[in-house]
This record gives sequence, structure tokens and C-alpha cells, in this order.
Amino acid sequence: MECFMKANKVSNYNMRMLRENIRIPFTLIMVVLYVMESLFAVLAFSRSVHIDVTPFAFVFVVNHYGMQFVIAACAVILFCNAPFEDESYQYMISRAGKLAWGLGQILYITKMSILYTACLTAATIIPFLGHIQWSNEWGKIWGTLGKTNAGAEFGVELSISQNIMRQYEPVNALFISIFLEFSCILYIGLLVYFGNKMSAKSAGTFAGALIAVLDICVSNDWLDWAYGVSPVSLAQLGLFYGFAPKWGINLAYAEKFFMIAIVSLSALCVAANYREKVINRIIERRIHGR
Repeated sequence: MECFMKANKVSNYNMRMLRENIRIPFTLIMVVLYVMESLFAVLAFSRSVHIDVTPFAFVFVVNHYGMQFVIAACAVILFCNAPFEDESYQYMISRAGKLAWGLGQILYITKMSILYTACLTAATIIPFLGHIQWSNEWGKIWGTLGKTNAGAEFGVELSISQNIMRQYEPVNALFISIFLEFSCILYIGLLVYFGNKMSAKSAGTFAGALIAVLDICVSNDWLDWAYGVSPVSLAQLGLFYGFAPKWGINLAYAEKFFMIAIVSLSALCVAANYREKVINRIIERRIHGR
């Protein structure tokens, strides 16, 4: 219990970067504005037909591969300063210990992933304030945009998946999409931390950038089975219909992928904090072996 209390203090210490590092709030604000701007065309369509919008835009935002690329790229920017070690690192780790420090970093990445996902969710609701129809139905706006090309006249870029609307209740689709998106962001954060910590450079940031681009690469040039190793792709409900199931790619696969990957990366992130100790032991053995 004491270890987890120390880990929470480490994560809270890192959260101060929200105030001290302008890059983080700036990134959050920019991605929120980007998502909101992408929904103004839907709002214009809603106003023109005098029908309010149900609050399920998040489902369709994260199913647009272009927007997913921006969201994932901004997630990499949020975590690119990993392993979050400043001038107080030696003092903090001597007080907390390597285990609590490592757990604290994982907890910090988790908190930031929750905050980021919450900002994205809010960004899909704010544009429609005053024009929201609170209902557990998809509603006429999303149904019309999905079945017709009416949105093209208003510049609606979102692809409204009829498969999603047929297969899921809207509230279920919303919560599943939020969970998958959170898992994807957390995966990216842990990957960036582990890579940067192990390389003592920006290898993790580079790996995170590749993950952000992977979905676009698979969509355009790669084989369909590669969707199964693309976290950004697996965060999209629309992927699980059509050709994907023949490769065993479905919601259950995505859930297992993220659970296994997040647990494994978390363990590696903790282990990475013992990197110096392992290296020193190897060096000592080589010296004594001579």
C-alpha cells in the first residue's frame, strides 16, 4: 500500500506539467479545437433542417482515419518528453524507490490518457450545445447523413457508418468507442515512455509516431491482416465489419490486444527503471571475468 501511495505522489508531481509545460495544455486545446471544427458542418446541417443532434458524434469522429491520425499524433506530442525526469529525478527516486517511481510514471500516463480522452469527448459535445437531443436513439441527423449524401452539400467530412448504427445501441457504441480510444492513447503513452527510457533518446517517440501513421499506411497500401497490429485501427468500431472478421479482427480481438499490450508494456516500463542496475551488473561481471 505504501508503494502505491508513493506512486500516486509521483504521478501527482508529474501532473504539475499541466501548469509548467505550455506544450501540454496547448496540445489539448489544439486537438479540441480541431475536433470541434470538424463538427461545425454537422451543426450547420442540423440547423438547416431544424432537427437537434443526438450526442454520439464521438463514435464517428474516432472512426475517421484522418482524425484518428491527428488524435494519435497529438498523443505522441503529449508524452514525447518521457521518461519525465527533470533536475529533481535523483532526489525523487531515492525517496520513492525504483518500483514506486515506475508505477508512478504508469499512473501519470494513465491519468493523462483519461484527461485526453475526456477532452476529446467534450469536444464532440460542445459544438452542439443548445442543439442536442438527449435520446438513446441514433436520431434523424446521423441516420440521414449515413444513408444519404445530404452532408456533402454542407461539407460534412465524417463517414457515418451504417454498420455501426445497425449493430450497436448508440450508448453502447459510445462507451465502447471511448474505452477503445482511451486504450489506444494509453498504449501510445506507455510505448513512448518505454522506448525513451530504454534508449535514453527519442526511440519511443519515433515508435509512437510510426503507430500514429500505421493506420493510414494499412488503409492505403498494406495487406488487410496488418490492421490486427495497428492500435489506431483497432480503436475504430467500423473496422470490425466487412473484410476484417475473416482475419479474426473483431471487438473481442481488439479488447484482448489492448489488455495484453497494456499489461505487458506496463511491466516493461517498471522494469526499464532497473536498466542502469542491470547494465552495471553486466559491466562488473565482465570486469571480474577478465
